[in-house]
Amino acid sequence: MVAKMDAAATTVSVKLAQLRPTQLRVGYEAVDAKRSTWRALSAGEKRRFLESHPFPAVYGPGAQYFLIDGHHMALALLRERVELVSVRQIEDLSGLGAHQFFVALGKRGLICSSGAPQTLAELPRALQDLADDPYRSLIARLRRDCGCPKDPTPFAEFRWADFLRTHIKFDLHRSDPALAIKAAKRLIRDAWCKDPCAECRCTEEAVS
Repeated sequence: MVAKMDAAATTVSVKLAQLRPTQLRVGYEAVDAKRSTWRALSAGEKRRFLESHPFPAVYGPGAQYFLIDGHHMALALLRERVELVSVRQIEDLSGLGAHQFFVALGKRGLICSSGAPQTLAELPRALQDLADDPYRSLIARLRRDCGCPKDPTPFAEFRWADFLRTHIKFDLHRSDPALAIKAAKRLIRDAWCKDPCAECRCTEEAVS
């Protein structure tokens, strides 16, 4: 069992290496950016961050916690040798079988559709097994560059990444990151952000 908790508990301490992902990929570049931010924190700041940022997860088959958000931060912390994190259990579905559990997560919108996983067995068994998606890193760079807050919709940034995947060639993303960002700004703004939030800096730029 990953962790014991009584019926009244809402958060538990869980070994980071035992969290199960609900997506196939992350952007490694985005993970590295979070690692750099983490390293710049003092010991006290790191402790307060961990205390105030529990990872949301569903308790599932095999007494495992399935992470439903924060995969990039979780992998960054794992690579920084953080062992324990707080997990906020949003639902207990541990009584379901693997197939029923996967279907239940899908119905709740808690499985990332990017990469089209069809069964629970197709999801990585551990955070370190997550594959790299450079387009997800492109979205992370776009958010940092534009100053846009995180979209609270589950896996929204992967929908953006899949959209860019069909419009921006991989070679451009690798050979000319600045041009790729410029193209991504126009595409995302025209397709998704026709009414930008107040924090967005894209509206200040003339994207040609």
